[in-house]
Amino acid sequence: MTANYFMKDMVSEALHSYSDADWTNAALIAPFQNDQALLYEYADCLAVRAYLKMISLPFRLEQRPNAEFMSPTGKVPFLKLQEHLIAEFQPIVDCVAKKGLKLSANLTDAQLIDMYAHMAMIEETLKFVEMHLVWFDNATYDQVTRSRYGTVYLWPLCSILPTLKRQEIGSYLERLQWRHRTPQELLESAERVFRALSVMLGNKEFFMGTQPTELDALAFGHLYTILTTELPNMELGQSLRKYENLIDFCKKIDLEFFTKK
Repeated sequence: MTANYFMKDMVSEALHSYSDADWTNAALIAPFQNDQALLYEYADCLAVRAYLKMISLPFRLEQRPNAEFMSPTGKVPFLKLQEHLIAEFQPIVDCVAKKGLKLSANLTDAQLIDMYAHMAMIEETLKFVEMHLVWFDNATYDQVTRSRYGTVYLWPLCSILPTLKRQEIGSYLERLQWRHRTPQELLESAERVFRALSVMLGNKEFFMGTQPTELDALAFGHLYTILTTELPNMELGQSLRKYENLIDFCKKIDLEFFTKK
C-alpha cells in the first residue's frame, strides 16, 4: 500500500470527527487580507467565505500574521471548529458535507461530473498560474510579493523568508511541471479556464442553474480576486475582462452575499 492510501484513510477519519462537532464559534483563519495575503491565498480565502455564506453557516474571519504556520497543511485559509483545524477549500466543503449540508445535493451525476471538472481546472490550472505570477514574474515579485510576504517579520527575516518561500514554491511547481512554463503558456492556460467557465455559465444565473454550488464559490473567489487586484503585470486580469458574463457573475455574487445587509 502507498503512503497516499494511508493519508486518504487518515483524512477520512479526520473528516468523520469533524462531522461530529457542533458548528459553534467557527473561525476562518487567514493572513492579513489587505497587507499580507498573496493573490492565490486571498482568492482561496474569498472562495471559502463565499461558500460558507452561500450555505448559511456562521463564522468569523480571524486574520493572523502566522496563519500559514498555524495551518495543519501549511496552506491558508483554514477553519477552526472547536478543537479541529480544517485547511483549504475542498476539505472544508467535505467537512460541511459530512454534516449533511451540500450546495450541490440536487445535481444529477452528470452535472456533478461537469461541476467537479471545472473546479479541477481552477484548482489545478488557474491557481498554478496565479502562484507562478506572484512568485516568478520578476516585476510582481520585486514590487509586490517580496514586501507583502515579509511585511509581518522583522529584519532580517523580512528579507530572508521571501527568498526561502520562493525556493519552496519553485520546487513545488517544478514537481508539477509548471515551474518553467513561459508567460505565453501560462496566459494560454488561464485563457482556457476562463473560456470554459464562460461557456458553462452562458446566460445562467449560476454555473449549474438557478442556485449556487461549490463551483460558484470557488470560481468567484479566484475570478473576483484577479479582477480587483492591481499588479505590475495585469495580463491575467486583462484576459479575464474579455468575458463579460464572468464579470457580471462576480458582481452578482459580491452584491448578493457580501454587500447586501
